[in-house]
Amino acid sequence: MSLHEKNAWWGLVSGVLIWLWLAMRFTDGGHIVEVSPGHAVETYVGMIVLWIIAAVIPSVLAARDPAAQAKDERDRAIDALGDRWEGVIVVIAVNVLVVHALAHDYYVDRVPSVPRLDLGSTSTLVFVLLTVLFLADAVKQSLVVWQYRR
Repeated sequence: MSLHEKNAWWGLVSGVLIWLWLAMRFTDGGHIVEVSPGHAVETYVGMIVLWIIAAVIPSVLAARDPAAQAKDERDRAIDALGDRWEGVIVVIAVNVLVVHALAHDYYVDRVPSVPRLDLGSTSTLVFVLLTVLFLADAVKQSLVVWQYRR
């Protein structure tokens, strides 16, 4: 397994664990709960610190063998493919949220067939947007791992 594939696995696993920590702080029983602004900021800063630590660990470990860090054409192409799909996921998710918000306001007189997100709630909006970022990163890392396994 190459260093780049190991980094993708690390990014995928650490990203999922950090998102689970975020979900633990914003949800209760599978439902997004209203949290105080202080709690939301504390959670956001904690998430950023965890993400920085998770990004630094592979670099520190890889510094022992600088030759293994060199990327060839295949590594660059795989990274570029992962970056493209990460962007596609963000665009799709943002459009789903926009359509959801517009439908919520346009069809106020109808009973929804699917649960509605209260995007007017700061806690819900923050959690949903951060989840979109985590989802996009998970798709990128999964795609990178899949490309190396092919």
